[in-house]
Amino acid sequence: MNAKAGILLSLGLLPALAVPAGAAGAAGVVGPMEDFDVTGLVLSAAGAGSLAFFDTLYPGEPYPSFFEDFLRSDGTGAGTYSIDPRGPATPVIAGTQIEIGARLGNLLFFSCSRFSTPADRGLWRSDGSSAGTLPLTQGLSLGMDGAGKPPVILAVPGRGLVFFSAGPRSASPDYELWATDGTPQGTRLVSNVNSEGPSQPHQMVALDGFLFFFADTPRGRELWRSDGTPEGTERVHAFPDPGNLDMVRVGGALFILQDTAAGLTVWRSDGTEAGTAPVLQLQQVRKGLAAADRHLFIVTGDNEVWAVDADTGEAVLVAQSETTEEVWLLAVGDRAVFALEDDHGREPWWSDGTPEGTRRIADLCPGPCSSLTLFPFVGAYGGRAVMLADDGVSGREPWLTNGTAAGTWRLGDLCPGGCGGFASVQEVHGWLALLGERGIWLSDGSPDGAWAVSSLDPSGWVALPDRLVAFQNDDLRFLSTLSSLPVTAPVPPPGRWMDSPRLPGFRFKVRVGQTAGRLEPACPAKTLCVSGAVPGRAEVFLRLSRQPDGRLWPAVVELTNAAADVWVLQTATGRLRYYRLPGADPASPTLPGLLDREGFPGTAGGGLESAAEEARRGKDPQPPGRWIESAAVPGFRVQARLTANGTSRLLRKEACAAETFCLSGATPGLTEVLLRVTGPRPNGYYWPAMARFAPATLEVWVQQRKTGKVRYYRLNAPPADGSQLDGYLDRQGFRK
Repeated sequence: MNAKAGILLSLGLLPALAVPAGAAGAAGVVGPMEDFDVTGLVLSAAGAGSLAFFDTLYPGEPYPSFFEDFLRSDGTGAGTYSIDPRGPATPVIAGTQIEIGARLGNLLFFSCSRFSTPADRGLWRSDGSSAGTLPLTQGLSLGMDGAGKPPVILAVPGRGLVFFSAGPRSASPDYELWATDGTPQGTRLVSNVNSEGPSQPHQMVALDGFLFFFADTPRGRELWRSDGTPEGTERVHAFPDPGNLDMVRVGGALFILQDTAAGLTVWRSDGTEAGTAPVLQLQQVRKGLAAADRHLFIVTGDNEVWAVDADTGEAVLVAQSETTEEVWLLAVGDRAVFALEDDHGREPWWSDGTPEGTRRIADLCPGPCSSLTLFPFVGAYGGRAVMLADDGVSGREPWLTNGTAAGTWRLGDLCPGGCGGFASVQEVHGWLALLGERGIWLSDGSPDGAWAVSSLDPSGWVALPDRLVAFQNDDLRFLSTLSSLPVTAPVPPPGRWMDSPRLPGFRFKVRVGQTAGRLEPACPAKTLCVSGAVPGRAEVFLRLSRQPDGRLWPAVVELTNAAADVWVLQTATGRLRYYRLPGADPASPTLPGLLDREGFPGTAGGGLESAAEEARRGKDPQPPGRWIESAAVPGFRVQARLTANGTSRLLRKEACAAETFCLSGATPGLTEVLLRVTGPRPNGYYWPAMARFAPATLEVWVQQRKTGKVRYYRLNAPPADGSQLDGYLDRQGFRK
């Protein structure tokens, strides 16, 4: 995520942790910590909305009886309590434990056996309250996943549905496709895919508002798709001799990896029978894969690294290790970072999916020594990879890289004298949190700028909208300790708050680069437009959209290279949200944008996922309708189309900010897409820049009238539970 978001909260129970001067959190408030014990050991944890959920197990009397509990937590001791639907002190036997399945909005879906019998297992949902924790299935058995554990379940937020595999309870259940909207009355059989036996729906993947899954039929194993209705559930492709099938989404396509005795076959599918075909066949097994925004990266048994383009299906060999050492792989945006060994030892490499764009990042441990060992890549932060590397001086420490030597540095000497590194990393409201065997550390990504916030040795964690909740298991006492770390917004800059009748009930402060933002009157409807260094030219745009549950989701986008800091205050509640859009990376065309799916409560009265593709001559789709022109952007005209839940809509022109096209979609008068062409720039080009408020797939055609040249851009829909609304900046758009 390329944004910082936080809420001003404090617990006041423990002294605040000191933050070193110049550290990442010095501009804001981190802490104080609150530690509290929970009954039993935490077995699993998940987050939904603003709550964490914990499944725990504790010994009872007479020993060795064991009991399970299901807790909800807002990150405070008072807000952590049981909502177990089975009631207190119910003994647990094999096959009855809680299995967390999926989340949809603020709802968590899980399975359990209410009466401690395996046959009683059903699907439940919870909103974090006892009254809102209720069963959704009666008399059904739930389908198993590949590991033999239920449930097979996946949320498709674009449909407002959770899909799962289930069948009537019997000795041999007929497992078919079911769906629920989170209510008992909205839980139903979607389709009897296999009329001659159980279809065993599994390997579920969401794409463009549809569910894709594998099903067993008399014709063999098949790929199916569903929109949640019987008539919208149909076969895509049959695999008569399937071998071992796996499915992964990459950009706007699906890839099916088929392992057989003959080797590996990679299929690409656009969700239709005609658009499903093999694109790569190798007489090797696969050892690893990573799904980037527009490329699927695959490591084979011979340590070859292949990249398959999601748009075209073109497969190319980008690298091969000179040894038999494992090639570790991680996707970051539309790139991959991997550990590959040659005469420089095992060092980090970077690839954009092409042979010419694949290179060693740096020789971090100079000479033949290796900087990377087992499991070196632990996550991503701000479009960069986080890796554990040993430069031969400070030991194995966390490093950050953007794929260039100049953009690669150590985050800190966090474990002097050597240790095992860090178990995992996660972005928490704009900061990078690192969980290690000697505590929890935070960083803003700057060199050697990380600082310790807790000595807890965490077993796991859940990130909530305003805090990190970590847990540490004590196997001897059979207890877990929860540690809640609030991460709050930086203090707003001095000066008056802005307000606008376009967004009543809210006040704003904005900083564009180092310039205090100013409100611009020329602006789309229901939008805040703010300029920075150039008066009259809006650079940052903010929109608030009301959701079906009444919450208000802020969306912040920009049409500038500069970083932007935004504070939004809800006057009725005093709730403050903070967002940071970093400056555009010169090595990337992405313009940061974000959608805050927590946002604000309603008052009375769902990366480079969106990375656009540059024009490919002869391959771009043709403009779908009439050109749109505007005196605000002379010399250029545009067409645009939004696609959501399988439905496409051409966009129309609206009144707009200066030097900008404003385009609306489903709601006339409500701008969904902003487009600006600036220049000529110092490189002699006009640069198109675009931002969008709608979390949907966006296609844009821009034509330079003087030359007739057309540029085409596609920004894929962000993940349904993601917060990014990335735009696009084309630095090679049109010549002067």
